[in-house]
Amino acid sequence: MSDDTPKFSVLMAIYIKDSPLFLSEALQSIYKNTVAPDEVIIIRDGKVTSELNSVIDSWRRYLNIKDFTLEKNMGLGAALNFGLNQCMHDLVIRADSDDINRTNRFECILDFMTKNGDVHILSSWVEEFEFNPGDKGIIKKVPSRNSILKYSKNRSPFNHPAVAFKKCEIMRVGGYGNEYLYEDYALWLKSLANGCNGDNIQQVLVDMRFSKETAKRRGGIKYAISEIKAQYHFYRANYISYQDFIINIITRIFVRLLPTSFRGYIYKKVIRRFL
Repeated sequence: MSDDTPKFSVLMAIYIKDSPLFLSEALQSIYKNTVAPDEVIIIRDGKVTSELNSVIDSWRRYLNIKDFTLEKNMGLGAALNFGLNQCMHDLVIRADSDDINRTNRFECILDFMTKNGDVHILSSWVEEFEFNPGDKGIIKKVPSRNSILKYSKNRSPFNHPAVAFKKCEIMRVGGYGNEYLYEDYALWLKSLANGCNGDNIQQVLVDMRFSKETAKRRGGIKYAISEIKAQYHFYRANYISYQDFIINIITRIFVRLLPTSFRGYIYKKVIRRFL
């Protein structure tokens, strides 16, 4: 990339239960990218372990880390909103604390955004893994620009671990909300409804950790209730139709209440294409 490459911020939130090893691998993947971020903003969502703090300190010599701590755990949406206000640059690239960014991720984003100035939200495909990248061979694809609005009525049109956006546009629509487990999906629907343009790079740029424990957490009564609340919010806000609301509730609640082992199988074979 040339010397006039746009500067950008990487935004990450961590909390007490995050793995120090996974965090180190995530930061290493940022460092190994072909284009370096101008800053890496890390928000501690409440107090974290000394091991996590040690990992952050160990990467300061390689990355321009600016870290902040919320007084108590406020949830992902609140942590990211706080982080957005700390970002110096309009282009913000999200990175999760347990995922691995492919080495060309930032370069691909910069190239795409430079050529498509009217895009405000940009994501890409992700590939799931459990222990090592590539060990599951499951790619979560998201649509290109022309299909995003229709796609968004039933499922999130962007992969949150792979998303980048223009800070000014996200702040214009009010930033992340407090929708438990659905802060990102709610933000995308709100943004699209308020004139933001989105697109997805049609290749894998992030390896997303998805273990059996992850699948287990995405089920049960608590998760099902959060699904109902989120879908009802989307309906009341006129993001989705009544028909979409009913279909989404039926399909999602059925999956969330399946036994863990069976849900994992269905999720892998079928549901990943729809949820």
